[in-house]
Amino acid sequence: MLQAMQNMSPEEARQIMEQMTPEQRTQMQRMQEGMLDLKHICEQLKPAADDPDAAVSLLKVVRALATAPLLLRLPSDADEREAAEKALDECDDEQLRKLEAAFVAAGALEEGALATCEADERRNVLLLYWHMHQSNMPDLKAALPTGVDQMRSYLNNLATKLLVRAQMAMPQQRWVQPTLAVAHASALVSTALWSHTDDKALEAMRTILQEDGLSYPKLSIKSKAGPRGTSGEGDECAAGQQVQVTVELTRNHAKTAGDEVSAPPCNNPQGIYEAYWLFIEGLKPEGTPNSLVCAQPMVVKDLAESVVKAEQTFVAPPNPGKYTLRVHLVSTSVIGIDLTTDASFIVVEDDVPDLE
Repeated sequence: MLQAMQNMSPEEARQIMEQMTPEQRTQMQRMQEGMLDLKHICEQLKPAADDPDAAVSLLKVVRALATAPLLLRLPSDADEREAAEKALDECDDEQLRKLEAAFVAAGALEEGALATCEADERRNVLLLYWHMHQSNMPDLKAALPTGVDQMRSYLNNLATKLLVRAQMAMPQQRWVQPTLAVAHASALVSTALWSHTDDKALEAMRTILQEDGLSYPKLSIKSKAGPRGTSGEGDECAAGQQVQVTVELTRNHAKTAGDEVSAPPCNNPQGIYEAYWLFIEGLKPEGTPNSLVCAQPMVVKDLAESVVKAEQTFVAPPNPGKYTLRVHLVSTSVIGIDLTTDASFIVVEDDVPDLE
């Protein structure tokens, strides 16, 4: 409906809006606002033309979230707006300076990293960072007013919703590094942890999983590429032929068959215990941006399953030569999951003569 209305004249669009119920108009407004938020995220994370494959930092993702229209608006409900305004009064510059100084001291931010931020952006960035770091800074948490925590919680809820939508939207742009950065940031925000590599953060992640009766994933992956129908055996493909990429994820932490009966209750109706994103990146010559070939989930519903496989097919490029694919496996709900492996195939000229 939104796309159709964009092609209508203002008068036609107005007539459609007048025919809607108040509930439909509210829903339409939310959809429009949601599109603006995703457009903003894409604009902020769009790769630079002079370095399209540069890694995207966590700060860049957080700044994109912090300046999204969704996070700059106060609640529309009168009572919620009043509560938010009171909480904002306690998020004064003194408290924000404490947070920034703590993040600089911890190495999470460089000195002056937020110097170019507007006031609202700076506040939102610091509160989102605080959401990720609060469990690692108990003394500071105890010294902050309640309004800081209230705004942290409010912004975290909005950022989480936006990140979930960005996880789906970003791969459609075929941008590799922004897609990976959104996934990595999503894991930190969803777990309220501060690092994918810090030992203390990883230990905290293990504790969270253990409380749910789960083990921290111990994973390895391998991949191969070749003509479709050969299970990836043989790496030569004719131009225009279907190429099949096979990815094998080994769960070294899998429960033994006898442990299946002791599987903990699943916390989602789909029965998924583990979920990962599989991204396949097509490596290009220097000067040409790499592209995202595919994005698909890999899920685990049986904790005794030791190997999970995924397959993806696409058409071989028209030009002969060797092509390399980089396979990425990440998690948006568990920190520290970031595996890569390469698979190559060779495109050869089709030597079958044309029929006359």
